[in-house]
Amino acid sequence: MESNSNQLAINNGLFIGGISIILGILVYYVSPDLMGATSFGIIMMLLSLALYIFFTIDLRKKVGGFWSFREALKGIFLMSFIAGLVSIVVNFVFYKFIEPGAYEKISEIVTQNLSTTYEKLGMDQATIDKTIPEVLEKMKAQFDPSFTDVLKNLGIAVLIQFVMSLIFAAIFKKEQPIFTSTEE
Repeated sequence: MESNSNQLAINNGLFIGGISIILGILVYYVSPDLMGATSFGIIMMLLSLALYIFFTIDLRKKVGGFWSFREALKGIFLMSFIAGLVSIVVNFVFYKFIEPGAYEKISEIVTQNLSTTYEKLGMDQATIDKTIPEVLEKMKAQFDPSFTDVLKNLGIAVLIQFVMSLIFAAIFKKEQPIFTSTEE
């Protein structure tokens, strides 16, 4: 039973990773301007959260509808770890070998969008000139990562996934009732 639940969690993780990869690559080719927009980042985060909720409920149904906190934590963490690992590996391959110029392309878009946004917020030019390179340096770890960046991203992802899994396990655990209804 346990290996079956592990396999179900792995499958759901592969689905989540696949969906996020397809969306990311599709947006990169269809409308790369979106990748530099804060609203797009928020929408992707909410979409990702919805995917995790859907697949967590799906996983609980597939394992019989009931699971303890420990079982839920294990299944949800395995699912999110696989999704994150697939996403990190495919993004590394995609941005390093298939689209090696992606960082330059996206950094130009982000620079334009941030400059416009910061000017609308009333920031002075010196602060804008200082802030944008900091943002671009953090972004470089995603779109033009070194091997160290990949390991660092994986470590951060595992930590975030574990915290998310703890929260989801607390929300979605469902203990099997001790007594059954006699009205049946």
